[in-house]
Amino acid sequence: YAFIGLERIGGILVYDVTDPYEPRFVQYVNNRDFTAPTNSAAAKDLGPEGIHFISEDESPTGVPLIAVANEISGTTSIYEFVPVD
Repeated sequence: YAFIGLERIGGILVYDVTDPYEPRFVQYVNNRDFTAPTNSAAAKDLGPEGIHFISEDESPTGVPLIAVANEISGTTSIYEFVPVD
């Protein structure tokens, strides 16, 4: 899988790259609230800058996780990653 952060609009794209010649879009996740001012906590996550995959072996929950550091909001988000078939 490839996890791609969209720094301007926000959110994370997920692609299945099992076959790198035919990557397959899996999901787009964005918890940003576009109705809230960007300088308020209500806006949630702004500007994903760093993405770290945590395998199920390293995860405290036993489920793979994606940790995202957001530069503009100064927040960190953690998403459970459940691969789809």
